[in-house]
Parts: sequence; C-alpha cells; structure tokens
Amino acid sequence: MRTQSAIASFLLLSFAGLLNGALSFSSSSRGAHGQLISKLSSSSPLLPSHTSSSSTIVITHNSISTSTHATTTSNNNNWTPQDLTKDNPGYLPIPTDDYIKKYQTNPKLWPVEFFIIVYRHHVVKPSSHKGKTTTQILVRKSANGTSKYGVGTGVPVTRWMLSSSSPPRGYKVVVPEIMLDAFVFPEFPTNNVDGEEERTSWTYSKIDICEDAFQTGSSADDDAYNFEDDQLEEYASRIRQQLQNDLSLQLQNKKDELSAWDVNVLSTVKTIVDNDNCVAAIQGSFRMSGLFGYKDSITTNRFVNFDNAPDPTSLIKSTKIYTMFPQMPNPMPSPKSTPSDLKDEVLSRPKRMQESGRDPHKDEYGRVYTHTSTSNVSNTIHGVYITFDATDLLPGEDDVPPAYDLFGTMPIEREWVSLDDLKVTKKGDDGRSIIGECDTKSEFISGFIVRQLIRDGGASGSEYSMKRVAMESTTTCSKRVGRQFYSGAL
Repeated sequence: MRTQSAIASFLLLSFAGLLNGALSFSSSSRGAHGQLISKLSSSSPLLPSHTSSSSTIVITHNSISTSTHATTTSNNNNWTPQDLTKDNPGYLPIPTDDYIKKYQTNPKLWPVEFFIIVYRHHVVKPSSHKGKTTTQILVRKSANGTSKYGVGTGVPVTRWMLSSSSPPRGYKVVVPEIMLDAFVFPEFPTNNVDGEEERTSWTYSKIDICEDAFQTGSSADDDAYNFEDDQLEEYASRIRQQLQNDLSLQLQNKKDELSAWDVNVLSTVKTIVDNDNCVAAIQGSFRMSGLFGYKDSITTNRFVNFDNAPDPTSLIKSTKIYTMFPQMPNPMPSPKSTPSDLKDEVLSRPKRMQESGRDPHKDEYGRVYTHTSTSNVSNTIHGVYITFDATDLLPGEDDVPPAYDLFGTMPIEREWVSLDDLKVTKKGDDGRSIIGECDTKSEFISGFIVRQLIRDGGASGSEYSMKRVAMESTTTCSKRVGRQFYSGAL
C-alpha cells in the first residue's frame, strides 16, 4: 500500500471515530404522520448558496428563530427520525433561541456530511444445507473512544471549526464568514466549572470542503503525495448528479405531503448538493472507505473495479438522509482542553451522568440522542448515507479493504462485523435475526442509523439481490422487513 504520514486531526469530527470509527453521513426522515422521505432530489437551489450573503453573520444567544412540526420519538434505548424543533409531551418546551431552531431559520448554519455504509450478505456456514447467510458491515475501530466501532467514512461538505483555528487540509473558511457563538449550545457552562469563574464564550466559523481538494496544485496540495483519482472523481460526479435529480423530484412532487421539518431538511441538503464542492466530499467518503483503493503499490488492481461498481442510479435509490443529534459533553469542555482531557471526559461521562441523574438517552426536551459525541459541535448534522452492496464484489474472507483518513496514506485496519455483533439486530426465539432494542451508542456509532435503514427498507434496485434473498437467505428482520434490507437496502 502507498504509505506516508496522514493528517487525521480533522477526522475526529463527526461520529466518534467518524461515524463510525469515525458519525456522520442516504436520505430519509419521518414527518408528522410518519411520512417517509425515501429518495433524494435536486435541481435548482431552494435556499441561498453559502456565498450569497454580503456580510459576516454572527449568531448569538439572543438571536430569535422559529420552526414547527413533527417528531417521531421512541423508547429510551432506540431512535427514529425526529423533528428536533417540536416539543415532546412530558418534557420542557424547546426554547425559541434553541440552536437547532436557529439552524432551521438560517439553513446555512447546518453542517452536512456524506457517509458510505458498505455491507455484504455472507455465507457463514457454506457446508450448511440451506447456505445460511448473515449481513455484515465494513467497520473500523472508533478513533476517539465514544464507541467500539464506526464506519469511518464521514466527510463533511460544510461544518463548524473553532474560529481561533486554521482550516484542516482541503477546507476553507466560508466567505463572507459565518460565525456561531458557543453560548448558543445548551451544554455551554454558565456556572462555575471546577472552581473557575464563569467561562468566557468563544466562537465557531463555518468551513467548506474545497472543490479542488484532491487535485494536484490545489489549495490542499502541500506535499508530494498525489491524491488525484480521475476515475473516482468521475464516479462521485455521477452520484452527485443523480442525487441532484432525485432531490429535485422529491421537492417538486412530494413537497405538499411532507412536514415543514422534512422540507427544510431536503431543501438544505439540496442546496449543498447543488454546490460543485459536493463532489469532493463524495469522493473523499469513498476514498476513506477503501473500496476503490489499490491492493498494493505495484499494480493498478483495485479492491473494487469501476467496471463492476454499482450504477449511481441504484446507489441513490437506497440513499437516505437522517439528522444526527448527539449526546454532547455537559458541561462543554474549554477549547483549550488537551486531547487527553477530552478522552478522559468521554471515558468518565457515563459515571458522571449516573451521579448527576442526566438521562443518557434524551436531552431535557425529550429529543433522542443518535450517538455519543466529543465536544465537536458539528456532530448535529444532516447526514447523507450512501449504502453500498459489496456482496459480489468483496465475497472472500480476505476481501477487506483498509480504511484511510481523508488525506491519509497509512492504511487503517478494517473488519467485517455482523449486524448481530454490532447490536443492530439480535436473535429471536426462532434463532433468526430481528431488529434489536438495546442501546447501540457504545458499540457502534451508526447503530441507530443502520436500524432505521433496515426499517425504511431502501432497496438497491438489484433484481439479482432480490432473488438471492428469496432463495438463499434464512435470516429475517423485524416482521420480515429485513427481506428488503437483505436484498440490498442496508
């Protein structure tokens, strides 16, 4: 494999080890009446682009915003898509200056991130008469300790960064600058912390991935390593085009059937997808997955050849959009905290929550957490999840492409882990898999997301996969909805 030092600091951003071995990024949510947004679409932006404003935007705690509509919550140990601006019975009303309501009023504030979730249907007992299969996810160990596993493919198109920092490689500060005061987040410490005086606030600035992030001679080209991959860029561009088309159709044809929350989510993501730099984020997510990486530094053999790769149309059919809502550290650590301090906070948080009586599953307004987060405020995101069926492409025990950090050159170990072992599903009384009920946050950052992908049953569009499930799979999931999932929906 090609080697060289990697720049990994930035990749502790969205999902504890990146959604996955790293959170973040598919499209789907539910409206007031359980309306499912199962596809994407996009054509002309319904919201202003990130660069259309003429002055610096500073959002403070006193800013006022409004929003409405639907929430679908669940029991303490599970999650379904929810309207994060809607009050929940039995909980405090969400204040008008809540940061998510600010995001809804000004969608430029939303972080948006892409993820690739790679799965396969694997014969675990080939000698068995029925050829029993299991569904596995390609994961990596979480990088920051918030969970055991993550998918490790999250790449933000746009996110927050401490204003006092410089953008990581391949990113740039949005112009005109958009800033957010840390005081808007409910975890910001307003009382004395560890004997300190009331803490002075700090600000975050919005950054976007550069359109030329992977091109030689680009703003990210600060060393001799060549990150260009014309084939991967072209594949990412085709996926983005299909995503644009589907988002446009969804908003044009289904808008009246959707809740205000759902329309806002789709419109926000569509605006991001309409920007050309979206291609770089999709390309980066695939790069981190290792799917199209080279098997060695001598040959040009890839783990997956583009001639055999799924057509973008079929990929988008199973793509979903979910809004992630993280369990943040409370109180929020100072930006001067060391990496060791932040790791200690994550490890000690369960005990501190138990001692303080803090609900580990919901905030005080009844909003259900999707995952455990570091102090990275960009972990409240609209995640675009592209599911990739590698059943026929990576069938062998040794077919395990390595993970990479976004601009890393050192391969990182990956492994195939079953849905049961990830706690996404469990064995039912009849020995077959059903959707689990336990809290997945400590085991798999994307556990709740994958459960929802199973429920939503987005199919990959592969007729062969559908037939294979009917003939070979002895595993079902949650009242047989797993048949769709196992057919290529993961």
